[in-house]
Amino acid sequence: MKLNISKYNIFLTNYVICNLLSKKYIKVNEELYSFLRGQKSFELNDFDNDVLIELLDANIITQSDELSTIDYRYNALKFANNKASYIIYPTLNCNFSCNYCYQIFKGSSLSNDKEKILQQFLLNTLHNLNELKILWSGGEPLLKWDFIKRTNLAILKSADNNLDFYSDIATNGYLINDKIADEMQECNISILQITVDGSEEEHNKIRFSKTDKNTYTSVINGIKKAAKNIKVRIRLNINHHNTNSFDSFLDDLEKNNCNNSNISIFVKRILAKQDNSSHCTLLNDNEFYEYEIKYAELAHKKGFNYSLHPSWESSIRCAYHHINSFAIDPNLLAYKCALEIGMQEKSIGSIDETSRLNLRENVLTGLLYSPLTIEECRKCMVLPICGGKCPIEWERQNRQKEAGCVPDKQSISIKLNNLLNH
Repeated sequence: MKLNISKYNIFLTNYVICNLLSKKYIKVNEELYSFLRGQKSFELNDFDNDVLIELLDANIITQSDELSTIDYRYNALKFANNKASYIIYPTLNCNFSCNYCYQIFKGSSLSNDKEKILQQFLLNTLHNLNELKILWSGGEPLLKWDFIKRTNLAILKSADNNLDFYSDIATNGYLINDKIADEMQECNISILQITVDGSEEEHNKIRFSKTDKNTYTSVINGIKKAAKNIKVRIRLNINHHNTNSFDSFLDDLEKNNCNNSNISIFVKRILAKQDNSSHCTLLNDNEFYEYEIKYAELAHKKGFNYSLHPSWESSIRCAYHHINSFAIDPNLLAYKCALEIGMQEKSIGSIDETSRLNLRENVLTGLLYSPLTIEECRKCMVLPICGGKCPIEWERQNRQKEAGCVPDKQSISIKLNNLLNH
């Protein structure tokens, strides 16, 4: 029987092999490591029985058609009605005035009546689900913290033991105090994504409020308070203006005792749609990939966790890839992409006064997408963890090579080595 080496193996240091399809690691001896790395196909008698079982279990070697496996998993998940993932925008208002923010439709928040309708919609879905994920975003979602807290507690009270409920918040971190940090743990907030724009000097140039030109100090304090009990992912937004501030930013985190097992870091480039100032400040794909690799290595050197692509831990990459997942704005309009929030012509439906979600025919657009129809995706090593290109970004860039790809395509080996050796 012929066995093939998996297309999705990452050969790491210290003779460790990671397979992205199985998401499993194994450590082998030097001889087997070199043998596996140098061959594309094998016979059963090339391995001892125990070794063979371990390699097959981790999918390091395989006798299956891996693309067919990915296609099956992708479509099974796409049409899984027992899972739901919602990005909910309780407000598009914000206490910051960042010039690149893509939330150009500001001034909208959930009314009291719409809060009740939305909460009831979420409660109505519970009996059909075994997994529910909610990302609270904005605007600044903590401006509506009382509503978020009430809703999460209502879900926890109503859900049975068969429901896996995960709730995260994307926030600027400015409003986090001891009380809110404690309440977050009580109402099942799993992860906080807190956005920073580099060192104190660079951050305060961009992320300020009408009343506070030094928001950085409050954000760092918010990170410290939250990370006592909750996982915090620090998102560093970058363009050409702040690429040199990462080193000093890490030093500042260390000085402020913001380096524990609950804290990880990742960088995200500011996109064209988000930059209202000048496109000359933006990083192109290759520039961003180079910086991300550099930052991942620097974070590891200084003892910080650098975050993997979210799909490593999540079954659903984003709402676009799943029949039962949406982004929901303060007017209770539903969208397939968070970047389209507020563009009513892009909405695919709405939640009515009876808490029923009514969808339009354009919801089918996302369901017709498959990464297996894109040759670049079919050949890509990170396809099992990314789920394919972002179709909206891919189309926006006229289907260019690398458009819509995750940075892990270039940096996965470095990230996994750093994680393994952290």
